[in-house]
Amino acid sequence: MKIGENIRFRSDGRYEARYMKGRNIDGSIKYGYCYGATEEEAREKRSYQLNKMKISRSMNLLILGAGSHGRDVKNIAQQLHIFRDIKFLDDFKIGNDIIGKWEIADKLLNDYPIAIVAVGDNEKRKQWTLLLQENGFLIPTLVHPTAFVSENVELGVGTVVCARSSLSNDVKIGKGCIIEVGVTIPRNTTIRDWVDCTINEMI
Repeated sequence: MKIGENIRFRSDGRYEARYMKGRNIDGSIKYGYCYGATEEEAREKRSYQLNKMKISRSMNLLILGAGSHGRDVKNIAQQLHIFRDIKFLDDFKIGNDIIGKWEIADKLLNDYPIAIVAVGDNEKRKQWTLLLQENGFLIPTLVHPTAFVSENVELGVGTVVCARSSLSNDVKIGKGCIIEVGVTIPRNTTIRDWVDCTINEMI
């Protein structure tokens, strides 16, 4: 017997509260179930699970690109100790932490609401970052713990600041940039969107 709010009374005498856990790869809804001796107990258990999922999912990171730069990005994300789960999408590579190809990204929004494009191709990084934003993903800015970032530095979304790099006062970095390992950017410098800054370029 259905009670309402996706709660029903089962033939075994328990109440069942259903909730949406996410979506399968084919886009169909994946449900979870909570049970209780009373309707209120089932509802409270469901509320607990939903709150737990909200906290967990809010800090899951999806990285598009599992190449060398993608692995560097994962390393940075891990060292920040803020992401509960980190997974890759890649069209060519396979691995335990690679859960599919880029084309399924939109189906993973519920489970991995934070996503970043980690490839060296500037144009591809731009196109996919904009596409992820259009689909509702949050795009982070990642800074390695060993990087030095001065006051008044502006960092665009999707930018990655790698290990041992240094950003001086009043530096402005655009969207989706890569500040490579060991790069020093002098004060009052502006870097446009979607640029890969290497040591050689900065000399």
